[in-house]
Amino acid sequence: MNERALRRIDRGWTVEKVGVDAGPGPVGPIDARVPGVVHHALLDAGFDVDPDAGDGETAQRWVGLSDWVWRRRLDADDLPEGVGSDDVLELEFASIDTVGEIRIDGASVLDVHNQFHPQRIRVPVDRIADGASLEVGLRSPLRELERAVERHGDRPVNADGEWGVYSYLRKAACSFGWDWGPKAPSLGIPGEVTLRRWRDAAIREVRPLVSACDRESAVVEVAVDLERDDLTAGAGPLELVVAIDGPTGPVRPVRIEVAGSNARLRVEVSSPRLWWPRGHGDQPLYDVRVELRRDDRFLDVARRRIGLRTVRLDQAEDEHGRGFRIVVNDRPILCLGANWIPDGLHPGTADPDRVRTRIEQAVAANFNMLRVWGGGVYEGDGFYEACDELGIMVWQDFMFACATYPEHPEFLESVEREARHQVSRLATHPSIVLWCGGNENLLAYETWGWKPRMPRTQSWGARIFTGLLPDVVARLDPSRPYVADSPFSGAIDRHPNDPDVGDRHTWDLKLEEIREMVPRFLSEFGHQAPPMRETIEAAIGSAALSKETPDALAAFAGRQRGWGGDDAQYDRWLADWFLPAKRLEERLWAMHLLQARAMTFTYEWLRVHRERCGGILVWQLNDAWSGHSWSLVDAAGRCKPSWWAARRACRPSLLAFVLDDEGLAVGIDHDRDRRLEGTVVVRRLRMDGTEVASTRIEVDVPPRSSCRRPIPADVAATNDPSTEYLVASIGDERAFWFFGKDAWLQAPTPEIVCTVAEDLDAGPVLEVEAQTLVRDLFVEIRGVPPLVRPVDNLVTLLPGDRWRTRILGLDVDRDRPRSWWTRRLRCHAAGPVPGPVFARFEGDGSDLRTT
Repeated sequence: MNERALRRIDRGWTVEKVGVDAGPGPVGPIDARVPGVVHHALLDAGFDVDPDAGDGETAQRWVGLSDWVWRRRLDADDLPEGVGSDDVLELEFASIDTVGEIRIDGASVLDVHNQFHPQRIRVPVDRIADGASLEVGLRSPLRELERAVERHGDRPVNADGEWGVYSYLRKAACSFGWDWGPKAPSLGIPGEVTLRRWRDAAIREVRPLVSACDRESAVVEVAVDLERDDLTAGAGPLELVVAIDGPTGPVRPVRIEVAGSNARLRVEVSSPRLWWPRGHGDQPLYDVRVELRRDDRFLDVARRRIGLRTVRLDQAEDEHGRGFRIVVNDRPILCLGANWIPDGLHPGTADPDRVRTRIEQAVAANFNMLRVWGGGVYEGDGFYEACDELGIMVWQDFMFACATYPEHPEFLESVEREARHQVSRLATHPSIVLWCGGNENLLAYETWGWKPRMPRTQSWGARIFTGLLPDVVARLDPSRPYVADSPFSGAIDRHPNDPDVGDRHTWDLKLEEIREMVPRFLSEFGHQAPPMRETIEAAIGSAALSKETPDALAAFAGRQRGWGGDDAQYDRWLADWFLPAKRLEERLWAMHLLQARAMTFTYEWLRVHRERCGGILVWQLNDAWSGHSWSLVDAAGRCKPSWWAARRACRPSLLAFVLDDEGLAVGIDHDRDRRLEGTVVVRRLRMDGTEVASTRIEVDVPPRSSCRRPIPADVAATNDPSTEYLVASIGDERAFWFFGKDAWLQAPTPEIVCTVAEDLDAGPVLEVEAQTLVRDLFVEIRGVPPLVRPVDNLVTLLPGDRWRTRILGLDVDRDRPRSWWTRRLRCHAAGPVPGPVFARFEGDGSDLRTT
């Protein structure tokens, strides 16, 4: 698009509450950000509507129950540079959330009812030049759901309708509440607003699709959709010119004449540099420039960035059933990663820098895939650009989740327009490797009791997932695979969660129970944990958690949205694994430790079965607010212990213990291009570190493969499982096996000695010497920004081990006193009652637990 032909309409907006049916009386007009939503404007104006502050969820409920109108005056200063009186002038809203109308000078010009595609209106140039009033009137999303049920009838959705029948609105489902977030539906203008001029013809969509690619050559099929204006059309033929430039230099431009409104150009790139997922190669990107001309007169231009690669979904039948494996450039990829939810409280409004930071945290966790979950939003361009650059594959859901959906003509028309826009917008990105119809819609219909209680004539969305969406993908992006839903076992009449076919969501097996099954692709699993303590205290105040008793978490109970509450999410597991906590600090740490163990068990178990399992995605990477959830990174950006456990379990070469029907073994998953040869040393030790037995196991692991080798019985067996454990090592890799749950192990009270040194070049270094066995040592630094963290964390140390880790994100300061560290360092470890470690500074004796 010609940037000179654009003028952004992002300043000078106000928003005003209309009607008096909810909340306070008249509100506004108040200044409003664009892009932005009502909550942003109210917070900027000093209203108490932050759902993440104390009891703010209740305090802000009136916002989503009210109607609002956004206003701005348009005049000649808003016109794009060089506009002519007979030019086509278009007002475009990238996103409006969600139901209402656009008015100019009081007259309605367009009804809007879908957050997920742009709204575009032609406006006369002279009308804007003379001054015009622009309004966007938006109706309460909660009231709108009630009206939809009155018109179309009730239908099953997640939470038995507690969040409203959200499936009637093309709005982020999770904004109405979810089991990890509050009920805080907002409304507003979360996308850019622009005025654009053009004449004769303009480029609407550009889809550069890689149809073939190897190391010799790549073929890029560039599909271009145009819009024409007969009143300003010129003489002579229309011409499109496509030029590609990249790491291997410019490619000879391709030109064609265009007779209609659609064109396809074929560009060949010799000796291309291939785009690879991270861990498999580099991520070179190529610039695509598409120029539209008539008789050598410039009309429009569009620019895209692409990566040269092919992708397919291998679902071949084998001895296990039918596989589910992503193949990039003809190489099968073991997908390791997480599910992604909208970051922050109001879907689609997260700051791009914050989003990129979260993706960088996924990279730092050794992940190579994120699944954009169907209950949120199609993410902004910055999300996909970061994934392109960093080699993160994207599993892209369409925005449907845990509900039955209507199929009346107006709804289907809106969904098709949404799908066409999003596929056209996102098909550029090499990071996107899979389109998926949505999340748990078929699973819910078949297994949540909905099917038998629904009238036979009532739709549930089958036409959308098996007809409309795959048809759009086939027409607009045949370069990528599509699956109807997640989980999905390949056919609408087959149980969607079949472990032998397709992808699976495994919520029925927790912690070590995961070893009972090896699905073909695990696209959801997880375990809850609270945010880090500083994040909780920032939201509800430190006083609420100051009472050191197990029931002190009652102040935090209102932020538990998981099914069954704390009892189902924590207590049954805590009682099974640990002795009762006596202090709040111990209970919080035990909750975190359970989540970390779930990461270790699941990633390790399925990685060493990579011949059957094609991917492992945890629910979830990021978070919306400071409440209980399954996230690895809390809402403030602090990495939970589970993030460190996942990071360790997803390192390129994994050494782990494996327990299956054949007994105890060592397993290796080697996700590198060179084979691994060496000796695994397995030792059985007493709790004090004394060796009882040992063995050496030779391994030869081909690239990108795994192996399992049995441990001789005289080493694997123990006469007293409460006092012994196993440790395996090969090179710098080490793995541990404990014969029982923590509560009945006779483990010593963990003790460490700490030293902190400053390095003027690289920052502080923490050195820890283990005086005893220290299992799952976690170093927490409080009173620092959320992104301050060690290079390594959550480690198990043998007696006498010395472990060093650099602290990232702190300014170098050689004069920082030891007392600064004793106030901020907290060291936790496992044990019958997991909690603070007895830790002291060398030569000082300061107790890090109490200072």
